[in-house]
Amino acid sequence: MESGKLFQGSNWTANIKYLLVAGGGLFGDGYLNQTIGLVVPILGYLYFADRHSTPSATQSDGIKGSFQVGMVVGQLFFGSLGDAFGRHRVYGKECLLVIFGTLMVVLLPWKGLSQTGVVAWLSVFRAVTGMGTGGDYPMTSTISSEHKVLFGSRAKLVLLVFAFLALGTLTAAVVFVILLDAFRSAIEHDIRRMEWVWRLLLGLGIVPAAITLYARLRMRETEPYEKCPDVSHESESGNGDSRDYKTQWHDFRVYFSEWRHAKVLFATAFGWFLYDIAYYGISLNQATILKAIGFGSGKTPWESMHNTAIGNIIVSFAGQLPGSWLGIFMPDLCGRRNLILYSSLLTALLYAIWAGVQDSASSGGLMVLFALSQFTLNFGPTVCVFLLPVELFPTRVRATAHGISAASGKVGAVLTAFAFGTINETLGLRGALGLFAGVMVLVAVVSLWLPETKGLTIEEIEAGVVYSDHGSPNTDNEDVPATVSVETAELKGL
Repeated sequence: MESGKLFQGSNWTANIKYLLVAGGGLFGDGYLNQTIGLVVPILGYLYFADRHSTPSATQSDGIKGSFQVGMVVGQLFFGSLGDAFGRHRVYGKECLLVIFGTLMVVLLPWKGLSQTGVVAWLSVFRAVTGMGTGGDYPMTSTISSEHKVLFGSRAKLVLLVFAFLALGTLTAAVVFVILLDAFRSAIEHDIRRMEWVWRLLLGLGIVPAAITLYARLRMRETEPYEKCPDVSHESESGNGDSRDYKTQWHDFRVYFSEWRHAKVLFATAFGWFLYDIAYYGISLNQATILKAIGFGSGKTPWESMHNTAIGNIIVSFAGQLPGSWLGIFMPDLCGRRNLILYSSLLTALLYAIWAGVQDSASSGGLMVLFALSQFTLNFGPTVCVFLLPVELFPTRVRATAHGISAASGKVGAVLTAFAFGTINETLGLRGALGLFAGVMVLVAVVSLWLPETKGLTIEEIEAGVVYSDHGSPNTDNEDVPATVSVETAELKGL
């Protein structure tokens, strides 16, 4: 198989197709992740009128947090499967869960369910959707890192694919505005017409998964996995020994039994955990935050929803989207460790300033701080936590390590999803922002444990160069690629 040729056809056609298929999946992830924060206020008007059109903090957090719980399961499960059975055998299966889970959410019974039943139905099937979107993280990132290098570096390819997630987030806000405008007269006449808005908004999230499903299922194996000497494969006749789940976990235990490897996995996992506390504390609660800064309220339910949607577009277009696309180039310019260190500190500073002026600044000024903090968060920490787990570990454990790191992040997201309502009620937005500022400082501290991977090839990563003090492989024999003989390794002190 020609290097990087994951799809049949010409190199150019295959590469464009790869970007659209891999990026399209993450686009859907960003879209579905964003929509629930927009949908929960609508559910309040429709199903919680007796509670002043607002679900309780526990109910709201349950609907939002269930998606993150599903993502934890999906990231761990699909990441380990990808290492055990190969990327091509696993990729695409996550789309089936996304399609099924989202479809069941949209088919929430129109009548007959209690408020508890509504919360339970949405939570269960949002968790199923989350399993699919969670599985996309380790699979797409790993395959992108092992794909033929495009645009001059591995990081640019991985992060170009990842940037589609921010595009999906922006699209969700735009679609929300379009649907609100389309149903305005109906909603103002009868608030129950909001049913069509939230169901269509979420239902459209099925489209990216459905479009990319077939191509993902047909994807061929990546060359690094296919040629990895530590991974046994079936022969063409199907009679050879194949790698299984037991073998994969044995390799995982052996590799991470060394402290230098385990320490780095802890750093990528704990750093992502802390980062997601701050990231999802903001993104899952943008409607609440916009209302608190005076941008998400209105005289009628329609006006409130519309203003919230416009606020989301402003923040996404001015902060998240440009930050994510600038982040494509930053790791190769600044280095991964420097980027996550200084951008985390800058984001913490902006959160602290925002907390300090929350009660005195104008709505416009607070929106500027909101957008700026989203910009710095996305061009630095966001891209680094996604990129580093596939650059720091060899092929036989790469997807599993990324899955563990991403799942740790989503544990942080679950924590903030279930706790934000209580924190906001107890401490207010100022207290929450102060907490997030402290968390981002901790992200910067944890980043000091991360090796630098700037300029390293996939072969050097396989050889364990990132753990060398002198820029050459300095690992046990198991970390040496097949092209390095044991005798040469011994001479080099490997």
